[in-house]
Amino acid sequence: MNERQALGSVILVGALIILPGLCVQQLESGDETRVAGIAAEMFINGDYLIPRLNGTPFLEYPPLFYWSVSFCYGLFGITDFSAKLPSVLSAVGCGVLLFFLARKMRYSITGALLSSVMLMTSAQFFGNSRKCTVDMMLAFFILFSVYQFYCLVIATARGKSSLHFLLFILGIAGGIYTKGLLGLCIPLAALGSWLVLGDLVKHRIAWKHYILLFLGAFFSLVLGSAWYVLLYRAGGELMFNTAFFVNNFGRFTGSQGDHAESFLYYFIKLPTLFFPWLPLLPFAIRRNIRKVRDSRQAEFLLPLCFLLVPFLALCCASGKRIVYLLPLYAPCALLCGQFLSNLPPGVRLFRRKIRIRHPRLFHPGICRYGLPVVFSCFIAADIGYCIYSNRQYSLRPLFKTCMELEKNGKQLVLGNPAERTRGAAFFYLRHSVEERKKEARIPPDEFWIFRSRKQSLRGTRFADHHYLLKGES
Repeated sequence: MNERQALGSVILVGALIILPGLCVQQLESGDETRVAGIAAEMFINGDYLIPRLNGTPFLEYPPLFYWSVSFCYGLFGITDFSAKLPSVLSAVGCGVLLFFLARKMRYSITGALLSSVMLMTSAQFFGNSRKCTVDMMLAFFILFSVYQFYCLVIATARGKSSLHFLLFILGIAGGIYTKGLLGLCIPLAALGSWLVLGDLVKHRIAWKHYILLFLGAFFSLVLGSAWYVLLYRAGGELMFNTAFFVNNFGRFTGSQGDHAESFLYYFIKLPTLFFPWLPLLPFAIRRNIRKVRDSRQAEFLLPLCFLLVPFLALCCASGKRIVYLLPLYAPCALLCGQFLSNLPPGVRLFRRKIRIRHPRLFHPGICRYGLPVVFSCFIAADIGYCIYSNRQYSLRPLFKTCMELEKNGKQLVLGNPAERTRGAAFFYLRHSVEERKKEARIPPDEFWIFRSRKQSLRGTRFADHHYLLKGES
């Protein structure tokens, strides 16, 4: 298999595992409905500066992902498919970028192919590849910036160096516009530690690389600050403080309190991270450390620094969620792909003995006909799960009922709504819905939407503990 065929295989695998379910799966009540609703409001109202949630400014994230979803709305309409499409493209883009990065690091074609396939088939990465959330796009821009800086370090031609430097700046700026300063901190932590440890291994200091890293970070900050400046002019100091200080520093220091967990949170969740390839990771890390020690080549340090340094930094942050580790699955896949493509001598000897004793297990037809069967079973199971998930988590039936009520002249009210409910209301109804605090008696001719885990509410129950209550006469 040549390089072009391997790259085509990466794109084909990504399309086969992501697209079938994408055409079936609806938005889940949660972060997806909130983000899709903000993008729909931005698209319909034409205000692309200030993200709004049911009419109220919502400044948790910068607007780049909302812009991309709005662009898809313009192409395909306000649909579940359009809302998820930017994440799908980012996921496949991560697979392609990882292939190119592995080849730049002199991985074999098999090692690069395995790395990309392992990334796209890991459970957490696959699960988020078609969710309408910002995290997959953040992972893409972080991997893109790391790839461009690595190309910049090893480039020899001046023209190529300038291009990689420009793309490195744009990659970090894209990360900042996707999820704030996290898009700057993760690649800087990985690349900065790689430069330091690499110089220690080689017993020399390459000042040029540090200067390029500093200048790239500076120029990306200049580009990334443009939205914050415009936000300050349009919304004043309060909006600026919320967007820049609270949402960039509040989660790290714990002053905001969202998703606060202990330092050991990610270690406790390790069995669910990078599943099912995680058991290979300790052996791959050990192999990589030995390569650094024996060869004194700094390139073998990059996956280690990309994985371990940001991981420890995220452990120190107060706010923690599994999805925050999504950008670190790329170095995990790099390490494991290299390990599988160059197995230890003992494993290769064992494999050779098995091949001699049981030649039928290695018959070419098994791969030729077995892989289509495996993919067919996977797609069927995935579509079945998507149908089940729609029944459990989709709010489309609720708001389809609400559309009929509005056609009949009934008034809808959101009672003490959660963010997910407010976003879903605008996404499905295409307009803002009045919000009120819960009242003891609902006025006649009004229908209230509540989200409550209590079972005592009198009304029609829908997914994710949502109720539709009719006013009393």
